[in-house]
Amino acid sequence: MKMNYLEIKEKLEAARQELLMRMDDQNVSGREKETLQKKIDNYEYMIELTEMNHFERGNIIS
Repeated sequence: MKMNYLEIKEKLEAARQELLMRMDDQNVSGREKETLQKKIDNYEYMIELTEMNHFERGNIIS
C-alpha cells in the first residue's frame, strides 16, 4: 500500500504538535519533558526523512 506524501507528513506533524502541546503543560515533570523532547526530535527526523524520500534527488515522486 502506497501512502500519499502529504497524508504521511500531516500525520507526523499532528503527532509532533500534540507532543509540543504536552510540553507546555505545567503539570508535566522534568523527566517526562525530557522524554517528550526526545519524541519530538524523533518526529522531526521522520518528517525530514519523509521529505527527503519524497523529493528524491530533486525529482518529485508521485
